[in-house]
Amino acid sequence: MTSQVNKTEVCPEHNSTELSKPKDEKKQEKNLTVKPFRLQLEQPKHTLKKTLNIVIKASDVCPLETQIAGHGSCNDGQRGLLMHESGFVLKPVQDPPKGAREVAFYQTISTSSASTDIQMEKLTAKFFGTESVKMSTGEYCEYLVLEDLTQGFAKPCVMDVKIGSVTYGPDASDSKKVKEAKSYAGTKIPYGFSVLGIISYPHTGFKRLTKAFGRSLDENNVDDVLNNFLSVDREFAKILARCFLEKLDEFLDFFSNQTTYHVYASSLLFVYDFDALEAENYNLRNPVRLKLIDFAHVFPGNGELDQNFLHGLKNLSELFRTFLNQ
Repeated sequence: MTSQVNKTEVCPEHNSTELSKPKDEKKQEKNLTVKPFRLQLEQPKHTLKKTLNIVIKASDVCPLETQIAGHGSCNDGQRGLLMHESGFVLKPVQDPPKGAREVAFYQTISTSSASTDIQMEKLTAKFFGTESVKMSTGEYCEYLVLEDLTQGFAKPCVMDVKIGSVTYGPDASDSKKVKEAKSYAGTKIPYGFSVLGIISYPHTGFKRLTKAFGRSLDENNVDDVLNNFLSVDREFAKILARCFLEKLDEFLDFFSNQTTYHVYASSLLFVYDFDALEAENYNLRNPVRLKLIDFAHVFPGNGELDQNFLHGLKNLSELFRTFLNQ
């Protein structure tokens, strides 16, 4: 299963692109320098805390090519995700209160001994702390340091799906509520999820679908989601769908019981390696990756189930089941 890899920059107004990939060159971020730092890897209290000593140089950091959604993902003038060659992703800390809320959430689940937090941490990308990055203006900007969920994948296929019919927190302004209600209405209202972007490797080459694709979806064409994301030979497509369903069931089990958090505007990031499909022994392990990301809008659950999140999660699982039965 081989295909010619093609890449280029795209913008939201285009649904997809299939262009050529530059030779093994990384786009280096020229306008920043990074101070040496010590990354604290927080683990549950019953294990030892490990310290990683890493010096990050500006030449080791570049834009994350597999970022398909979020700030900075399409030349919007905002800071985007950065990748370090050692396998870390640097995510910009947003302005308060959103940024402080996300940092606090990661710190809580990575240090807490509460069973809900320990389970939640397993469903998210590993958190290694925060770091200040010096921009060309001389200003230091804070970044979350997270694991790269595509690390080790030669041809990572990625799908970012925001969960929930309500994608704003209880602190949102009226204008924010109106804006969010209108976006991705074709799937957000009936199904409780929004497809923010897809990277895949169909037989024609590398393909990137942006948020314009997600906004074009409704009840009549929602099947296009997995037809694009799992655009591989039918046998492998069904195997991948079963693998992702197995992981989605873990999320369903967790959110069907946890009442500690209500999660708004967070995404599930689906990842598999196109290049490894034929080499995998699917009877021995589940090779796909599925993690919950983006926690700027997490609020106390106050003892109640997160029905908004559960609604989208159940319908997304049903989408995979329908795909399997086609």
